[in-house]
Amino acid sequence: MRRDAILNLPLTTVIRAEIALPMQLLGVYTISQFLTTWRDPAGQDELTAFFDSPQQARHAVAVCANWLGGRFAPVMQAGFASQPWWRMDEAAQNNARQPTSIAA
Repeated sequence: MRRDAILNLPLTTVIRAEIALPMQLLGVYTISQFLTTWRDPAGQDELTAFFDSPQQARHAVAVCANWLGGRFAPVMQAGFASQPWWRMDEAAQNNARQPTSIAA
């Protein structure tokens, strides 16, 4: 995949819809627009408001920037696994929602 192809990825393909769709009100539809908006301090505040925490927003930016060869060290926190910012595929979501039972 070419570098610009990643920049043109719609946010809804990698970020949860509850986070990505409200960003469209700011005109942020793609990874490129997400990273460009983040570079502005006022944009950071606006984008952070859509995430569950500021740490989660910074993690999302670091991961997206790393796809482009940035040198950021995204830090995974325990809370991210229970409420991730990234979009999961449907099979993984269905498995996570269904309780497992052990037949005796």
